[in-house]
Amino acid sequence: MRLDTLIPVLAVCGTLLLVLTGLLNFSVFVRQLRAGREQLETTRRLLESARQGPEIQLVQRAMAETSDHLRLLVERPYLRPYFYENKAWSEGDRASGDEVKAMAELLLDNLASAIIHSAAFPQYPIRGVEQNIRFHLRHSPALRDYLLEAFDRFPLAGLALLSLKNESQAQTEEDLRALIVAAGTDAAEKTRRERLLRHLQSTVNAEPLELAQYSYERARTRSLANLGSISPLAL
Repeated sequence: MRLDTLIPVLAVCGTLLLVLTGLLNFSVFVRQLRAGREQLETTRRLLESARQGPEIQLVQRAMAETSDHLRLLVERPYLRPYFYENKAWSEGDRASGDEVKAMAELLLDNLASAIIHSAAFPQYPIRGVEQNIRFHLRHSPALRDYLLEAFDRFPLAGLALLSLKNESQAQTEEDLRALIVAAGTDAAEKTRRERLLRHLQSTVNAEPLELAQYSYERARTRSLANLGSISPLAL
């Protein structure tokens, strides 16, 4: 083959080889791009799962806190009317007064915990359990009595529990006035209850969650202020 004929053939073959090489490189690039996209999608899913993890845990905690008492009611079904049917305990009942009071304490502690978590964590599904809390407080004389009797045990959730117990703000204010009188000679507790009443009166139809957040944020601010006042030498 003459050289002048061979050169164009070689040029065409070289061009075709360059095109083929380019196509192969493009194919590799496309596969790498797809792999990169899949890796990004996997990373996004992992990040989304990690973000939702705490929220899922809070939902699970909310369900546990508002249903933990059910196991005891299954074991002692005779206690159910005192917490679902507005039945007041009286002498001669199958359940003892101590049983009803202990159940009321357990249930109210769980409900208070749910409210505190809702104030501390915006992700906590308080709207999903708020109706449950309201139902129990309005259908259980034992719960209502224990809330008023042991109100000092609920410094963060007490005001919200009172709000859920009552149908109006006026009723909650009346409860607080009675609690102020009941504080007797306990000056600190009486002052706290008076402050709660003033705060409630300064609001207009405040939601229970807002009342819980008020108590939580105030306690948190005071705790941080007290921590800041401690000398490093004292630590």
